[in-house]
Amino acid sequence: MKARAWIPAAAATLAAAVSGCIDTDAAVFVEPAIAAPEATVSASALGTSLEARFTLELHLGPRASGPSRVAVRSFEIASADQKTSIVAPLPVETATSLPVEVAPGSDVTVAFTVDTSAGGGTLPGDAAAALCAAEGIRITGAIEDSLEDGATPVVSEVFLARCP
Repeated sequence: MKARAWIPAAAATLAAAVSGCIDTDAAVFVEPAIAAPEATVSASALGTSLEARFTLELHLGPRASGPSRVAVRSFEIASADQKTSIVAPLPVETATSLPVEVAPGSDVTVAFTVDTSAGGGTLPGDAAAALCAAEGIRITGAIEDSLEDGATPVVSEVFLARCP
């Protein structure tokens, strides 16, 4: 009789595998992504200013050992090949309180904005040409995941700024 006791459990496991119910998401640390980056460059008699926005998407798989607290280290705008830093650090603002908690099996999105003219600041004169390069630009940065030691880099796709 004991040999039969495992049959229902094995059948249930097999049925779950066949029906696609097994979660193969292996993200045991937070996986960051930068989505929907956009930037507008403006020129005035006082200098060049930048307005930008993007979202930071944070994903943690269900196999993680627990929730993660994610802090943002920094962001910058870099050239498309990431060899040249154009605006660093990027003065980002968000309405979301940081750090954020990401639970296992969940996603968190944090929206960021940038306005270099908000405090009366302007960018260096050569920044406009670099921001408006035909090759495009990227937003790069780093986060700190409480489940992992060190910083985790994050990079957007290449995009073009709206330029005068």
